[in-house]
Amino acid sequence: MLRLSASSAASLARRQLALRSLPTYSQSSLSTVILKQYSPITSSSVLSFSSAACLREPASSAQAEHSPKTKSLENQLSWNEFLRYRTYRRGFQIASMGVTGMIGLVAGWGYVSTVQIDPTQMIFGFDPLLVMGVGLFGFTGLSALAGPLVGNFVFNFIILRGKRIPFRLKEDLFLQHIIKNRVDPSYQSFANPVPDYYGEKITSLHGYRRWLRNCAAYRKKRDEFIKL
Repeated sequence: MLRLSASSAASLARRQLALRSLPTYSQSSLSTVILKQYSPITSSSVLSFSSAACLREPASSAQAEHSPKTKSLENQLSWNEFLRYRTYRRGFQIASMGVTGMIGLVAGWGYVSTVQIDPTQMIFGFDPLLVMGVGLFGFTGLSALAGPLVGNFVFNFIILRGKRIPFRLKEDLFLQHIIKNRVDPSYQSFANPVPDYYGEKITSLHGYRRWLRNCAAYRKKRDEFIKL
């Protein structure tokens, strides 16, 4: 073995003492020190990360507490009541389309009747009477398309009132059932039509069961046609 000189031995002893005097860190504290020294992330940003993680935990507990409330709201409205209200809403939408369409027709006719038309002057290269007629029917159609919005507003604030939230929750569940159980329309034909793809004609639980039977019959005919 090589013998060390007195100077090299003294330097080696000083290094060992310096290593022993260094503070010891745990894994978490060591990662924090490394982040402070070798990363642009400061200690304040590390604290913000920890606070954000703490804020996510109460959110999950709030969602867990919200589910019983949602179920209690859903139970405030039975399925038969929901389907009956849904039928009422469709009636309000159709009636409001007729009302707003008539209002648009009357308003458009009142404007057209006051406009002075010169038969010799073309409008966009067309006869002025033709342009006025098309504009009148177009305005009437737009007014009729705005009818369902008016019908929904009247239905929500006059018929539903305090049952708006249970109705919306029931409607979400109902649409999920419709999407899950409806048939594939790509195989429809005159002999095998699609049974109410959007479920708009379902007005009761008995009608829903009949719709399920019609969907099953559609699938049976489709499978028989594929086998042939």
